[in-house]
Amino acid sequence: MSKARLVRLVVIVVVAGVVYWQRGNVPKSETGESSKSGSTAVLKDSPLPGKGSTATLKENPLSDAGSGQVEKVRGYDKLTGARLVDRDGNDGDSFFVNAGGREFELRLYFVDAPEKYLSDRYENQRRRVAEQASEMGGITVEQAVEVGKAAQIFVSQELSGKPFTVYTYWEEVYEGDRYYGFVELADGSYLGTRLVEQGLVRIHTKGPGSKENPVPTPDGKSFFKHRDQLSDLERKAQRAEAGAWGL
Repeated sequence: MSKARLVRLVVIVVVAGVVYWQRGNVPKSETGESSKSGSTAVLKDSPLPGKGSTATLKENPLSDAGSGQVEKVRGYDKLTGARLVDRDGNDGDSFFVNAGGREFELRLYFVDAPEKYLSDRYENQRRRVAEQASEMGGITVEQAVEVGKAAQIFVSQELSGKPFTVYTYWEEVYEGDRYYGFVELADGSYLGTRLVEQGLVRIHTKGPGSKENPVPTPDGKSFFKHRDQLSDLERKAQRAEAGAWGL
């Protein structure tokens, strides 16, 4: 092999190696891959203010409401006097609320209620219901749907016609139009906690922050203490055969 051909071969190998190495540095958005998850992950990392994340949260939708109903509590926006908005899409873990003169859809931290229907068109939705049924005592998908309906009714009964408090970071749910948060009832309990006690949800959805970057709850409990408390309540609901656990 001549010296010139050898030099060309070395150059080709070096260039090919650089191109291969750079593949790992191309953003997913440029390769056509979606950054959104196809299902609700368990305690995923989340973009929260001051926690070292470069992700961008939406501007507080109530920043210009001028209602005097928004205050800061441990980094959360505390929205008092919130009201449930009656919408067909409301369910046991996501529902529309009115606070500060604005409407938005809230998604509860930590808990996941079964779907209210079983799709005859989308396999992913049916798989999700099957997963929910499996994790809630191995009930049937039809029973899971009934639990989902019961969860929606419970939420409606707890919130309709009465004010409640919302705590939120305005953290988006998979870059959609919903925001994660906590709902505090008149007795000081969280709505998500009550749903666990009733056996109407599974402990599945992320909490504020993540296991690696935990954020306390609005009342100051640590991420892990609140999650463990929910797990204890779930075991009690199982023993009492409450909700899904009694089917």
